[in-house]
Amino acid sequence: MSSLLRLPPELIEFSLREPPRSLLIRGEPGAGKSTLGLTLLGAFRGKRILITSRVTTPEIEKDYPWLRSGADPPVEIIESLAGDARIGSRARTLSGASSLVEAPEGDPEMEQLWLPDSLIEAFSRIGPENPGMVVIDSWDALVERYVGSPRRGEVPTPDREEIERLMLGLLGRGKVHLVLVVERSESTQLDYLVDGVVACVVTGNEDRMERWTQLKKMRGVRINHPWYPYTLEGGRYLCIAPMAPEFRTRLLAPLPEPDSRPGWIWPGSADYATHFGRLQFGRSTLLEVDSEVPVEAVRLLVSPLQSQVMILGGRILLILPPSVSASDVWETFRTIVTPEQFVSGVRIFAPSGLLASDPNFEILKKVMVSGPLADAPPMATRMPDAYKFLKEGRASGLPNLGVVWLNGLRAGLPEGAPPYSPETLPALVRKSLADSATHFIMIGAPTDPLIRSLQEIASSRISVKTKSGRVFVFGIQPLTSPLVLAQSDNGNPYHLRFASIRPGTAIQRRIAIPLGSREPPGDDPGDYSTADRAIGRPRQERPA
Repeated sequence: MSSLLRLPPELIEFSLREPPRSLLIRGEPGAGKSTLGLTLLGAFRGKRILITSRVTTPEIEKDYPWLRSGADPPVEIIESLAGDARIGSRARTLSGASSLVEAPEGDPEMEQLWLPDSLIEAFSRIGPENPGMVVIDSWDALVERYVGSPRRGEVPTPDREEIERLMLGLLGRGKVHLVLVVERSESTQLDYLVDGVVACVVTGNEDRMERWTQLKKMRGVRINHPWYPYTLEGGRYLCIAPMAPEFRTRLLAPLPEPDSRPGWIWPGSADYATHFGRLQFGRSTLLEVDSEVPVEAVRLLVSPLQSQVMILGGRILLILPPSVSASDVWETFRTIVTPEQFVSGVRIFAPSGLLASDPNFEILKKVMVSGPLADAPPMATRMPDAYKFLKEGRASGLPNLGVVWLNGLRAGLPEGAPPYSPETLPALVRKSLADSATHFIMIGAPTDPLIRSLQEIASSRISVKTKSGRVFVFGIQPLTSPLVLAQSDNGNPYHLRFASIRPGTAIQRRIAIPLGSREPPGDDPGDYSTADRAIGRPRQERPA
C-alpha cells in the first residue's frame, strides 16, 4: 500500500550525503516550496539556519509552530528584509579600503565580501569545520533586492549570475548544505550549478488542483520515483510513496462510532466519514473505478465498512470480481470474526467458484451462492437466496451491506436469464433497497453503461483512479478535492490525504494568484462544520 512519508527517500538520502551540497527548490507561488524547505531544515541534525527574505520571524513561527518545538539544536532565523545593504554600497565601501582593492583576483576573503550580509552571517555562524544547513527563502527576493539595478557611474559590481557562482564556489570550502527556494518554475543557470533540483508542481485534474513534487536532479543519488504527490495540512509537508505491488487487503477493527445514528451506517473509517459522510439505509454508493486501479485498493476502501457491519451483527452480501476468490474473503475476515460469525453473517457470489480442494471448503460452502459445488453445474447461482438473506436481516434492525462488483454481477445471472441492462438494473436496485436496512456499494468502470445508469439513484459517487503508482480517491457527489489512499497507522484502516490546495491554510494566505480550485464540502463553517465532518454527520441537504 502507499505510505505517508515526511520526505521522499531520495531527498533524504541526498541530504545525508557528505557536505557541501546545494539544492534548488523551485515552483510557482503557493506550491509549498517554503514548507518543503523548512521540513528539510527540521529533519537535519546539525547547525540549522533559516534566512527569510519575505516574511518576519513571528509570521514564520505562527505558520510553522512545529519548527522550533523540540528542536535540538534550535533553528536560528536571520531576517533579510527591506533595508539591507545593496551591492552598490558594498562596492563603494570596498573601493575605499585600499588593502582589499589590492587583494589578488580570486582571493576567497575578497570574493566572500561580495555576498549578501545575511549569507555571510549564516556561513560564519556555522564555521568551516562544522556541518550545517542553510535554507534561503526566497533566494529570488534576497538576491534581486541586493543586486538591484546598476546606477550610472557606480563601481562595476558582480551581477546575479556571478553572485551565484561565487556563493556555490565558497560553499565548497565548508560543510554546509545550502537550500535555495526560488519563486519560478523555469530553468536558469542555477539549475546546472547546484547538486540537486526539486520542482513543486501544481496541476489541474477535472477542476481540482493537485500538488506534486518532481525530483529533477539528485547528484549521486538514484531517483527511483521522480514524482511524489504531497499534502501541506497543518503547515507540514507529507508526501505519498507508490503503492507496494505485493500489498494485500486485511480487515482491521473499525474505528469506534462517535455516536449512533438510526438509519445510517458508520463507515468504520474517520477519513471516509469526514469526506463522504455515513451511508444511509435504502440508498447506494457508486465507486467508479478506472481499470488500472488495483482491486486490492478498492477492497481496502470498503473493508472498514464491512468490519463495522460484522461487529454489529449485521449481514453482508459480496458479489466478487473474477480476480478475487471466496478464500481471499475469508482470509481477510478471519482476523476479526469467528467462523460461526462469518457463516451466519456473510454470503458470497464468486465467479471463480469454489473447488473441493480449497483448504477452506468446509466453511466457504456454507456461505457460497454460486457453484461449482458438489452436484451443482459450473457457475450455477442461487442469487435469489442471497437477496432473501439480506431481506431477512432487516427484521433485526441491524445494518446490512451489499458490495457488488458489476463484472461479478454479470457472471451471476442464472442460465438463460436476460442480461442486466441500463433500463432494468436501476429498478432492480431500487426494489432490493426498498424498505430495508441495507446499503449497496456498486463498483464498476466509469465507462460501464450499468454504472452510468445508476448515477441518478446513487446517494454518493466516488471516483477512484491511479497515477504514478498512487491511488487517488475523490468525490463526485459530494464534490471533494483529490485524496490519496495511504497506509494506516495507529489502528486506522487507511488514510485519505489531500494532494491539493485547501482554502484557509497558512501557505494559501500568501498566494497572490487565483487557483480556481473546487474544494471539499464543509469548508464554509456556516455550511458544514469541521466537527460534523470529523464524525461523519450527514450534510443537511442529504435525505434524512
